[in-house]
Amino acid sequence: MGSDVEIHNLNSLREAALTLLREVESLASRQSQNDHKLGLQEQVQRYETELIREALQRTHGNQRRAARLLGVKVTTLNCKIKRLGIQSANEGNRGAEL
Repeated sequence: MGSDVEIHNLNSLREAALTLLREVESLASRQSQNDHKLGLQEQVQRYETELIREALQRTHGNQRRAARLLGVKVTTLNCKIKRLGIQSANEGNRGAEL
């Protein structure tokens, strides 16, 4: 039972680290674009990418479950992943599920 708690703690720590990393990357990106304003399309793509990554993270890379979370068809999600160039950390380990 202790190992279940440890696994949960490690998963929680991993999620917190990934969230912090995304925030740091976002801040760095904003700072480098100080005078350059992003258009609506770029902002929408950025937000869409973040939502898809979050759904994939929550479902451990399972596109079917991620699509259900996002309220879209799996084929739609797959097209967006390819169009936006989103890669999952589980990509190499779960080829068929992604």
